[in-house]
Amino acid sequence: MAQPWAMSKYRQIGFLMEAGQDVDPNEYLTNPTRINNLLREGVDYKDKKKRYWIDDQDRDCFAIYAKGLNITNSDRPVYWQWLTDSDGNEMAKVVKTRWLEVRGSFWTMNLSPNVLYKVAFKLKMATSSSTMLGQTVNLKLSLPNGTYQEKQAILPGSHDFWEELEVGQFTMTAQNVGKMEFGMEQLFGRWRDGLIIKSVQIKAA
Repeated sequence: MAQPWAMSKYRQIGFLMEAGQDVDPNEYLTNPTRINNLLREGVDYKDKKKRYWIDDQDRDCFAIYAKGLNITNSDRPVYWQWLTDSDGNEMAKVVKTRWLEVRGSFWTMNLSPNVLYKVAFKLKMATSSSTMLGQTVNLKLSLPNGTYQEKQAILPGSHDFWEELEVGQFTMTAQNVGKMEFGMEQLFGRWRDGLIIKSVQIKAA
C-alpha cells in the first residue's frame, strides 16, 4: 500500500496537471526537486482564474483571481476597470460604485484534511485619495456543514502594498466537504472609487 506521503504527492501532482503543467504522475520519484519547486512557487491555471501552491508544511492553498469572481457590474467600464499585473492576471478596479457586491465559491474537497483554513480578500487602494479608503463592508462565508459566518470590516488603507481582509475561518473536516461560498458587499451613501481586487486567498490560518 502506498504511504500517506506518496498519496499526498500524487494528489498534488494531480493539481499541477489540472492547472496545465507538463508533469508525469510519477515524476516526484525521478525529479522531486522540480516538482517541489513547482508546488512551492505555485502555478496559475490556464484560464487565469485560479492559482495553486503548497505552503512550508505541505498544505494545499488556492487563490481565486478577480476574473474568477462574480463582481456586479464588472462588465461595465463606467463602474469597473480591468487591470493586468506583471504575471498577466487580471485585477478589478472600482471606477465608481455605490453598490459593491463580490461573490465567489470553491469546492473544499481540494483542501488538505484537518487543517484550519482562512478565506481572505487580497486588496489595495489605487491611490492615497481613493474614496473607498476606510469604508466598512459586510463579509460573508457559507460552509458545506451548514454554518454561516458574517461580519463587518474596514477596507485596507494602503495603496503601496496588498493587504488581506479576512472573511472567516474553518477547519477542513469531512463535514465541510462540498461547495463553500463567500462574499463582500456594501451600499454606500455616495459614489466611491479606487478599490482594487486581486484575488481571494484560501490558505492555512
